[in-house]
Amino acid sequence: MKRSTPLSRNIGKKVKYYRELRGLTQKELAARLQTVGCDLTESMVGQIEIGYRATSVYEIDKLAEVLHVDYNALFAQDD
Repeated sequence: MKRSTPLSRNIGKKVKYYRELRGLTQKELAARLQTVGCDLTESMVGQIEIGYRATSVYEIDKLAEVLHVDYNALFAQDD
């Protein structure tokens, strides 16, 4: 059985997809995250989207909340 890794799940790509689907810039997403207590900057959001920065479970929870997606949608494994 092949184990999946955070990189194989492409969480950052999913964040970018849902952000763009909602018509938000990285700056707007960062501002919305900050209003719900998640201190991510525009630069950090960009780093998450390209896979350069790891995200905590708390940050993923807040991303799902702000992007209005099911938490599991960010963890779905790509085929």
